[in-house]
Amino acid sequence: MGNDSWISIHRKLLDWCWYKDINVKTLFLHLLLKANYKEKVWNGIEVNRGQLITSIEHLSEETGLTVQQTRTALRKLLSTNEITSKTTNKFTVITIENYELYQNVNNKITNKITDNATINQQQLNKENNIYYYFINKYKSEKKLNFFDYMKQNKKMREDEKWELLTHEQQMKLLGK
Repeated sequence: MGNDSWISIHRKLLDWCWYKDINVKTLFLHLLLKANYKEKVWNGIEVNRGQLITSIEHLSEETGLTVQQTRTALRKLLSTNEITSKTTNKFTVITIENYELYQNVNNKITNKITDNATINQQQLNKENNIYYYFINKYKSEKKLNFFDYMKQNKKMREDEKWELLTHEQQMKLLGK
């Protein structure tokens, strides 16, 4: 994977239970950066979006963490179901469990930016009504933790009316 792509990181990560654990945060961000953003085949093994093939030693070298710090950080991520892993005698396949929650918004935003040029005034009025529909249906007064917030955002993006919003309205609803 080249360095010409990017990942999305939401500010709600600041509320994540591992945020203050520098080793876990470092490893998790590294996994997000290294995970496949599209399916690939490596040595006859299908590696899906949100997965990577690596080893503890390789992760240690790439992150600057010791092997023991890497093992401990992986155990913590496994304990809260941020990741799953399958280990063989040659490599480990790590899956970021909520990868789509973290990285799915990009394609829809890109498509919406392109479509925005064709929106007329009647559509804008309709979108304002839809925007308030989303506020009433999905926004709560209580402060959500990072993962509940990401699940809520996923539900919004999967709603059939999501594509009817403007890019700006989508960003506003996502808190960007």
